[in-house]
Amino acid sequence: MKVKYLLAILGIVIAALVWGQFSKSPDVANPPAVTQTNGNGTSTTSPTGTLTAPASNGRGTKEPAAMAYDVLLRDVSAAPATIGKLQFVKDVAGNVQHVVATYKDGRTVKVEIPGQAGVAQLLDAATKNNVPNDAKSGTVERTFFDTLIGFLPMILMIGVIIWFMRRQAGAGNAQRDQLSKIKEQQRSTVKVTFADVAGADEAKQELMEVVSYLRNPGRLKRLGGKAPSGVLLIGDPGNGKTLIAKAVAGEADAEFHMVSGSDFVEMFVGVGASRVRELFFKGRSVRPSVIFIDEIDAVGRQRGTGVGGGNDEREQTLNQILVEMDGFNDNEGIIFMAATNRPDILDPALTRPGRFGLHVLVDSPDKFGREGILKVHSKSKKLAPGVSLELIATNTPGFSGAQLAELMNEACRVADRRIEKEILALMEEQKLSRRDAEKQVPEHVTLHDCDEAADRVQMGPAKEGRAKRMSPLDMLNTAVHELGHGWVSQDQYERGLGGDPVSKITIVPRARALGYTMALPTGDRYGYTEQNLRARIRMAMGGRAAQEVFLNTIDTGASNDFKQAWGIAHRMVTEFGMSKLGPISIGEGGGNPFLGRTMASGHQLSPELANAIDVEVTKIVTECLEDVKVILLRDKGCFMKVVDVLLIKETILGFEFKALRDESVCAVAPAPVILPIVTPTIASIVPGATETLVAESVATDSAEKPVDLKESK
Repeated sequence: MKVKYLLAILGIVIAALVWGQFSKSPDVANPPAVTQTNGNGTSTTSPTGTLTAPASNGRGTKEPAAMAYDVLLRDVSAAPATIGKLQFVKDVAGNVQHVVATYKDGRTVKVEIPGQAGVAQLLDAATKNNVPNDAKSGTVERTFFDTLIGFLPMILMIGVIIWFMRRQAGAGNAQRDQLSKIKEQQRSTVKVTFADVAGADEAKQELMEVVSYLRNPGRLKRLGGKAPSGVLLIGDPGNGKTLIAKAVAGEADAEFHMVSGSDFVEMFVGVGASRVRELFFKGRSVRPSVIFIDEIDAVGRQRGTGVGGGNDEREQTLNQILVEMDGFNDNEGIIFMAATNRPDILDPALTRPGRFGLHVLVDSPDKFGREGILKVHSKSKKLAPGVSLELIATNTPGFSGAQLAELMNEACRVADRRIEKEILALMEEQKLSRRDAEKQVPEHVTLHDCDEAADRVQMGPAKEGRAKRMSPLDMLNTAVHELGHGWVSQDQYERGLGGDPVSKITIVPRARALGYTMALPTGDRYGYTEQNLRARIRMAMGGRAAQEVFLNTIDTGASNDFKQAWGIAHRMVTEFGMSKLGPISIGEGGGNPFLGRTMASGHQLSPELANAIDVEVTKIVTECLEDVKVILLRDKGCFMKVVDVLLIKETILGFEFKALRDESVCAVAPAPVILPIVTPTIASIVPGATETLVAESVATDSAEKPVDLKESK
């Protein structure tokens, strides 16, 4: 019952109450005196003045005028011919309450009877003088409206109760219906195709057959085959899984229905399964269509797992998804797609062939892929002529597609701030107007803006003000520490010991770091040798070693370096078999305890083996630290000269750092790479590759071994 109905009932009650007030008899406590006309035509006035003028009763009829009892008794006794009729009105108990007398001249009067004796006296007089009389009940005849008014309070109370009950039930149903509905996704006016996706060529190649099926499902059917019913996109966050799903629908010109896995999870029982049914109903209503569930691991975790049991509501939702994807349903012309970065926790029934059987890996892009992504996101950007997207792609290994998109957008913001500073500087130095200054500053994004944007995306914004407020001693500590990292990495790279070339060294604070050193490989690296891993440990220990060697001090700045070095060394021993313990694997096999598989690790270590592992890990880190000290002591003169340059410039780029090293006596000549055998193919891949026999003769004739770190140059 709506509120307007309740207000209507309330209005009826108020009207009834007002009607009741108007329908009451008028007050006759002080009636006006009237003149009474006798039967002989003379006018007399009632001695008591009890005859009043007729009054309306509010229903269209006139109430009889009041008259004194003795006047009526006298008229009945003395002038009975003037009276047409007497009517005795009784109450419910049968007692006469009053008499209504009708005179022959048309007057009607009402007389209150003083007790039963008065009734008997008046009745005897009327009988004796042949005055017509009768009796009637004094109860007023109730109309339907009067009865309705009497029942209105009860009706109103019942109506209010029903209204509240229906309101509660309606609110519950409305809430359930609202919760059961999938939020409508606003359809984008921009059509996404594979041309908008870069850096995932292998994934696009796998999905082209899905697009072909959606475009022309008849040909595959005539060949006797079936398209994959479900496609599971696997990859790290930001690699473009959602974008690829949209591109599949755009290439096939199909309807795209997208929902997140968390949208199925609610506190109300049955809501998740209801939403699944609604989603698949929408997908089947318009074909061809693509149904995409993002972050499916939120609802597709293995059933019956977890400490203390599983989640019944989530498992019901997963069961409904499995039922909808079953082969008994009509899913022709529909492709189910899902995305996750945790494929290991998904239920096996969800990832089996026939459901999400086609697994497509969307991994981080390589250099070629990063360059393609930068081209896509730089179409609307105004780049300077000298900007090389290939160079930016080379300096951003490990960046995902989302990070590269943010890099180009951040580059525009950096350029906007730079241009504003240049305009203000021209206005202040040359006293130009803003319009003239704006004409002299070109509006474009430079390579320096892109480099700064890459640093902001990876490390956060620079805190130039903090660098100016740092004490000279803190600046010196930071410079020696960061240059220690860079010097060791560059030296190992130039000597062919697995290091990476330095691309930037800075002592400008960013985020929580007082400075940082960036050493990037020359190309994409898909595996690490023991030499590469030891080079990374040496680079990590370079900062602490430089402070010990040149400043004779240690501070808290190397805590993260130790964490990285210890982590690499521990994996070398327990996972990669790069120690005296041999090929052992003591990783975290088995699974996460929160999946309910096992509460212990995958392998129970004996105390002897655990102690041996700790000894080997400590040995690797200690050896690398001693190697770093040897390198720094050997090049201490050159090192401190570069420290002076770093304190002045605060940031040294890779080519500047290499030039400073090459100008010093610490320049490293290309060393031969010793290999057991060198073929023409190996020689073209590994510059300076030398066979073992040649290397032995070189070592015999020369007092210096090319790859020995412990001998000074």
